[in-house]
Amino acid sequence: MTFEYYADAERKSKRRIRVWYQNNLMNVLEAAKEQRVRGVDASIVLAKQLLQMLNESAQKPAKAPSYALPHYKDYNLMKPVAPEYLELLHASTEKGSTEKYLKARNKIAPEDKYRQARVPARDVNHGRCAILRDTFYRKSNLGPDPRHYSQPSGGQITVCSEYSCNF
Repeated sequence: MTFEYYADAERKSKRRIRVWYQNNLMNVLEAAKEQRVRGVDASIVLAKQLLQMLNESAQKPAKAPSYALPHYKDYNLMKPVAPEYLELLHASTEKGSTEKYLKARNKIAPEDKYRQARVPARDVNHGRCAILRDTFYRKSNLGPDPRHYSQPSGGQITVCSEYSCNF
């Protein structure tokens, strides 16, 4: 079952509820008024307003203008594929020909496959540095660590050798 099925079922259910309200709501409220139910008069007023809103014809949506794409000389950014690679893809009758084609195309440098480079390497590297800078380091301009963090936690500061330190 797909999303469209559930969306259609919900739309039909809402329509069925709306038709029930249009046909039966006033009858139910009038019967409640005859039985002298408290506060039914306010409900009748609200029900009349609801039925008036349901009976109003909805304005049809205006058609949106289509978006025209600008014309470019060549929409294809990829260079034509060499015949030997196409032969790997189309002429092979065995299984796995697409994998062979993709492996062969993967060995080619991007400069040879595309008319222009997509993203220069320095932009990618700058992006990585920016991610590290923005997410790893402190953002709230806190002061440096307290001085006692840089001092050892007790004892004498000496150079240990196998003769002077007793563990």
